[in-house]
Amino acid sequence: MDINEARKQRGPNRAFSILLIILMIVVILFLILVQNVDRFSDFFGSTTLKIVFDVALVVGLTLFAAYILLRGAEYRKNLESMVERLQKSNTLLQVLNAIQSSANATLDAQRLLEESLEAVMPLTSSIGTIYLLDEGTSRLKPRASYGTETPLENIPGFAIGEGMAGMVAQSGQPLEDPSGETGGGNAASRSTMARIAIPIKAGNKVMGVMIAGTTRGSYSQEENTLLHAVSGVLGNSLTNAKLYNITRRALDATKRTQSYLESFIREAKIGVLVLDNRGAVMIANREAERYLHVQLKDILGKDAITTLGGMDQRGQRLVQGFQSCLNDRLGVQFSHPVDDDPANPLVLVNVFPLFRDKDEVIGAAATFINT
Repeated sequence: MDINEARKQRGPNRAFSILLIILMIVVILFLILVQNVDRFSDFFGSTTLKIVFDVALVVGLTLFAAYILLRGAEYRKNLESMVERLQKSNTLLQVLNAIQSSANATLDAQRLLEESLEAVMPLTSSIGTIYLLDEGTSRLKPRASYGTETPLENIPGFAIGEGMAGMVAQSGQPLEDPSGETGGGNAASRSTMARIAIPIKAGNKVMGVMIAGTTRGSYSQEENTLLHAVSGVLGNSLTNAKLYNITRRALDATKRTQSYLESFIREAKIGVLVLDNRGAVMIANREAERYLHVQLKDILGKDAITTLGGMDQRGQRLVQGFQSCLNDRLGVQFSHPVDDDPANPLVLVNVFPLFRDKDEVIGAAATFINT
C-alpha cells in the first residue's frame, strides 16, 4: 500500500475513533452521575432503571476496554509494518552502497552491469535487462540480464524510439507499464508483469536503458527509488570505464610508438643525439657514442653544453650548433673527419631545432652520417 493512500485511510479512522471515545466518556460519566448523585437518581426513577443503568455501565466499560485493545493491536500492527519498511529500506540502502563500492573498485563495464543486476533484482524484480546504446548503429543492445531463460545473445535489441526501451532512450525519461509484456520471459509471466524502464544517463546523455519487471505487484516507492539510484551509479561508472578504455588504448598506442622510435634510433646506422629544451641529453644511440668517443651512461640526463663543451673540437662544435638551435632557432651543418684524421672519411653532422606546432622549441637534435 502506498504511504499517501495509508494516510488518506487513517484520516477518517482517526476522526471516528476520537468521536467514539468522546461518546463513551459522556455515557460513562452520565451513568456514574445517575448512580451516585441523588438528584440524578431521583430524576431517573426506579430501582429497575438503576439496574439497567448498571448493566449499561458494565457494557460501556467492556466496549471501551475492547476498543482500547483493538486500537492497541492496530498500533502494534502499524509499528511492525513500519519496522518492516525500515528494515527493507536499510537492506535496499546496503545494496546500493555495495553497487557503489563495486563501481568505485572496478572499471570493467561488463562485470559492473552483471554484479548490479545480481545485487538489486532479487530484492525488487523478477527479471531485468540492461541495454547499452551503440553510438555507431544508434541501437540499444542487451549487455546483461537477470531472471530470464532466454540467452543474452538471443534477446533482441531496439532502435531509438522502438519499443519501451527505445522510447525511454529517445525521451530520456523513465516509463512505467503496470501490465505490459517483457522480452525474454516465459509466456505465463508476461501477461501479469509490471515493468519499469529507466534511462542510464551521464549528465544529460543517455548511455543505455535498464528494464525491470515484477510479478509481485507494482513497485513500491523505495524500490522505485533504488532502481533510479542504481541507474545513476551505472551512468557515471560507465562513463569512467569508457574514458579509462580510451586512455588505456591511447597509452598503449603511445607506448608502441615510443618502442618503435627507440628501436629505430638504437638500430639506425646513423648517429642520433637528442636534447630537451633545457639542453639535457635525452637520447643517444651507439653511433653517436662512437662519434663522440663517450658512453651513454656518461652523458644521459646531463647538461650537453657543459658535458660536450669540455671535450675535443667535435664536442665544442656540437655545443655551438645546439646553442644556435635553442637560442636562435637556427640549424647548423658541418663535416668532421673520423678520429680527427683528415685522411679518414668525413662525418656529416646536422644539428637542428625541434618544434611543437612550429612555434615552441622543445629541444634540439643532431645526426651523424658517414660519407
